[in-house]
Amino acid sequence: MTTAQMDKASQPLVHGGRVMSADGTPITYLARGSGPVLLAVHGGLGSAVSMLPLAGHLAEHYTVVAMNCRGHGTSGDPRSAPDIAHEVADIAAVIDAVGPVEVLFGYSFGAVLALETGLRAPERIGRLAVYEPPLPVTYPIPDLAAVDTAIAGGDYERLILAASAVSGGFSPAELAALRSDPLWWFKVAQAPTLAATLRVVTGLDPDLGRYAVITAPVMVITGTTSADYILAAADLLTAALPDPTRKTLPGQGHHVAPDVLAQALLPG
Repeated sequence: MTTAQMDKASQPLVHGGRVMSADGTPITYLARGSGPVLLAVHGGLGSAVSMLPLAGHLAEHYTVVAMNCRGHGTSGDPRSAPDIAHEVADIAAVIDAVGPVEVLFGYSFGAVLALETGLRAPERIGRLAVYEPPLPVTYPIPDLAAVDTAIAGGDYERLILAASAVSGGFSPAELAALRSDPLWWFKVAQAPTLAATLRVVTGLDPDLGRYAVITAPVMVITGTTSADYILAAADLLTAALPDPTRKTLPGQGHHVAPDVLAQALLPG
């Protein structure tokens, strides 16, 4: 056995689980590592699989539980219309199954869900960490009717390219890099979930002052090369929170390197 094979064999094995949310939607998750639980919530067009590279860099410090949001990955089709309350209920169901949760981490759309969970279910989490949430205070709202039409017509990749360029938070260079990543095809396959995701985000109250009542400490993380509206939202969010920590990752954009992000999330 080669050194690389031995290293791979010694890595913590991934295991999974399944819970039922309050409205009967099955929610699945993957877990890796040991120690306190860090629950990771993926972004739009993502899944638990897209959080596993991050989990690999944190596995010596945390049990990383990566959930599949409703309709994503192996979670079931939503039993209710798109609404933030159902997304929070999904997170709460996972927390009840794997908790206590020391850190609730959300990436992009998942960061929005994490913030709303901190607002609506504060007793379930210790700390929050969010990476570049697309908050409706600055978010460029796409044409939802056009999104619905593209999904109905099966025009998946064209839709994802258009959405990523306009409201995905990515620079042209990042978008080109994404298309060369094998995970790109997972994103394309998740195109039908975009309609619900966008409706959840655009249905939120854009007043960030409501986050001032979040009692958990919140770490707001951004890169330096992301879209201006993403960075502006992070500035406004940091100003609104009662107990924020701000971390900036030089050279990183919305498609952040998992090893760099893991360093920001490490305890201490």
